[in-house]
Amino acid sequence: MTRPRVAVLLATHDGAAWLGEQLDSILDQRDVDVCVVVSDDASGDGTAQILAERSAADARITVLPALPASGSAAANFARLFRDADVSGVDLVALSDQDDVWLPDKLARHAALLAARGLDGVSSQVTAVRPDGSRRLVRKAFPQRPYDWVCESPGPGSTFLLTPRLVSLVGDVVRSGLAAPVEFNDWLVYAVCRARGWGWHIDEVPSVDYRQHGDNVMGANHGRSAALARLRLVRSRWHRSQALAVVDVGLAVVPPSGRPALQRLRGDLAGGGPVHRLALARRAGQLRRRPRDRVLLAALVLAGIW
Repeated sequence: MTRPRVAVLLATHDGAAWLGEQLDSILDQRDVDVCVVVSDDASGDGTAQILAERSAADARITVLPALPASGSAAANFARLFRDADVSGVDLVALSDQDDVWLPDKLARHAALLAARGLDGVSSQVTAVRPDGSRRLVRKAFPQRPYDWVCESPGPGSTFLLTPRLVSLVGDVVRSGLAAPVEFNDWLVYAVCRARGWGWHIDEVPSVDYRQHGDNVMGANHGRSAALARLRLVRSRWHRSQALAVVDVGLAVVPPSGRPALQRLRGDLAGGGPVHRLALARRAGQLRRRPRDRVLLAALVLAGIW
């Protein structure tokens, strides 16, 4: 079989401490031909120098021209979707700057996409803490009709995508509709699922997901992480993000799916008892993990979410 050609979109910002190991794990992937396109977001710690040296030594690495600081990882990835040239490749992956990919990550996921006729695949990961402890981060619960409205399918660093999905996400980014969505992994998943294209969440971990103080979004384990999530819920941040994601979905959904999605948007935008009851009844469609469905329904009925 022909080796899949995979372009990896790598977003960096002050990642000098981990970047070398991340790049090595990408370039050493088995049974695929890899190239890397990097957008560095105004790093000040030596990241840009590492990238310059690595790209000069390895033609597989391309660094996009420097731009003023974007201010967020999501904006940096949006730049990659806008500007990276991925013509001539079979698949596109996303990468953070601080993880380690397992050697068969891309080959396994490419085989899954081909065998199942899908447009996106992600996986569970193993969270690795500074003390060396490891913990599985579970994401592979059965997908629900509208889980994409409320959650991503795992870290974006596990994603492998078809070119047509990357092109559609790029169109959404260029339109400006994606600007309110603060996490690129959530956005990509939403575009795929709203369009009606297939996605698989692999039970086999593909990434050692490094945990440290600079993570934009970590593994979310423990009491402190739970309290942080509750604060976001009470501030209505999560609901506002869900509404922004639905607006993106309405831009790409096929006509047959538009009426149902518009009704869901109405319930998200409304705040009265009727809308709360409707959302609570939909909780089983909005989250994958069973306990999360129960919690969401309770938070909606209590007027907290």
